Amino acid sequence: MRSRLLMLFNGVVGLTTLLFLFLHFSSPPTTSGLQSQSAQSQFTQPDQYLAYVIYPSQTEGADANVKTMAFPLTTNKEIDTAQSSKQLFSQPEPSDCQTDDLYGSPNGRYILIQYNCHTTLFMQLLKREGETAVAIPRWQGYFLDWSPDGNQILVRDTSNNQIMLLDTNAAAKVSTTTAQPSGKIVPLPFGTYDASFSPDGKSILFVTNRGLGLGSEFGTFTLSTEKAEIQQTFPDQIVAYPRWSPDGKQLAYILMPDSNRAYTTGELWLADITGKPLTLLAEDADAGHGYPPVWSPQGQTITYIVRENPDSIQANYHPRALHSNIYQVDVATAKTTPLTAFKEGLLFDIQWSADGERLAFTANDAIWTMIPGQDPVQVSAVGDDLARHPVWLPGNQ
Repeated sequence: MRSRLLMLFNGVVGLTTLLFLFLHFSSPPTTSGLQSQSAQSQFTQPDQYLAYVIYPSQTEGADANVKTMAFPLTTNKEIDTAQSSKQLFSQPEPSDCQTDDLYGSPNGRYILIQYNCHTTLFMQLLKREGETAVAIPRWQGYFLDWSPDGNQILVRDTSNNQIMLLDTNAAAKVSTTTAQPSGKIVPLPFGTYDASFSPDGKSILFVTNRGLGLGSEFGTFTLSTEKAEIQQTFPDQIVAYPRWSPDGKQLAYILMPDSNRAYTTGELWLADITGKPLTLLAEDADAGHGYPPVWSPQGQTITYIVRENPDSIQANYHPRALHSNIYQVDVATAKTTPLTAFKEGLLFDIQWSADGERLAFTANDAIWTMIPGQDPVQVSAVGDDLARHPVWLPGNQ
């Protein structure tokens, strides 16, 4: 289970769960005008694979052999479940670590594996070579985002607590297991705990928090001028995972109270950069587990995780006690529609295909896909292995 949002305390970043609470705010926070990001990313490539991670369900404290697998897609962009998935990569995973997520570069050249260990965080870059992947030595850090063209990675370097911009080709040439790839420091404001590229790649959206009880704010950092501008302030709330719409004209994010309470529900908000009032889209978004709102590729809907057991005290403190489903909200009408109806299921890892026709997700430690309006289909093999973290991959450009 991913519990991987970043919280800052006394200027030191630690990995923890951000804390959400079901709360309807009597008045929305104030906002200043956001700068429009001119165009939807022109770097999107057609999907050719669905990749995911499998590892043994029982390791008994020993290192586990973790595999990165991939299903080739048919010409109709469907998964032929009669065919076995192909192994891209395999390596032992230390008993004190867990594969936290899988990220495919937009240009199809790389896969990045994020690891969450008891004492540190580290990443591993895989260079795709046909239907296999070659490992590049691990380095300490936390993945934040790919640049739209896939040539750069935005990371938090945990060895120096800096936000860094790494060139993927340069990182791929690091040849020792102890070397940290060199990169450019991005001078984001103190307390930045999340950051992502705008769709045109010209600016970075960042979120800051200076400590418990001090609220939060987000803004934009223009790469060409290295100028940061605060766009919105939340004196009493924490904003989590703000995400640009594909055309760069809107933002979706989840709000939570600035408190030390663990897993609960939050509010899904929409900000329009033209200066229109903020829109409350949903009050039942899961929060605290690290599941961001996900825009559909066309930007017409936002998909998010809903907590189905908000009254469960156990689920407030134990991440695996969450019962969840996937919902979708229409941006124009704010109409909400459930996409899945798992009973007492644990769903997360929403991933839209590039064409917007279907989505993949993790449910009860298996990989599923679905076309909205149709029943979901399990595509990972039924067995003892756990399967998580699906990601659609384009061809290797």
